[in-house]
Amino acid sequence: MNVLPLYVLADRSGSMAETAGSVTAIEVVNTVLRELLARLAKDPTIRRAVRLSVISFAEDARVDLPLTSLSSTTAVPDLEASGPTSFAVVFEATARTVAHDLAALGPAARPPLVFMLTDGRPTAHRDRAGGWYAEHQALLASAGAGRRVLLVPYGYGRVDPRTLASIAADPSAAYLAGRSDSPAQAIERFAELVFGSVARSVAMDSEQVVPPPGTVRPYVEDY
Repeated sequence: MNVLPLYVLADRSGSMAETAGSVTAIEVVNTVLRELLARLAKDPTIRRAVRLSVISFAEDARVDLPLTSLSSTTAVPDLEASGPTSFAVVFEATARTVAHDLAALGPAARPPLVFMLTDGRPTAHRDRAGGWYAEHQALLASAGAGRRVLLVPYGYGRVDPRTLASIAADPSAAYLAGRSDSPAQAIERFAELVFGSVARSVAMDSEQVVPPPGTVRPYVEDY
């Protein structure tokens, strides 16, 4: 069975410190990540096939969990929210990480699945001054010649739907939380998107995206 590299990009910018019910959005993210890792590790087929990395971002990007096998002890440090949002830095860091990881895994590794959770727009000085297109293209190409990273963004809150659609490797594989979703519900749907897509990708031996009920495509006219 070929290894499927899975990357989860988690927004930890300042807006994630806003409340999501009785807790903050970043606290929900921390809980949801722990539950997602446990759920992935519990499935024996996924556990054999998948290697997971978690990268968080704000004005900087940080590899919180280097690419690793899944087990009951796989864990991510709690994230803290602060600062503006930079898509450029997270795309750059993820491209570098993917290239390094695939070189270590060898040619049998499958093209990576990358899921990105964000609640906002790129507000960091770097993005406003120079944009993030070059870094985005470098990420999509980081799997090497003849292969392409499948980047699947998921947004809620202040996220711009058109920006979200332009991030996706395939514009049809970008998703928004439903209008009626609370922040907590939106973040939980992201975990469902990741798990469902990974489970289907492993079962079908090809990269699949399975949106959970309640998500919306960014180009839906009435969103």
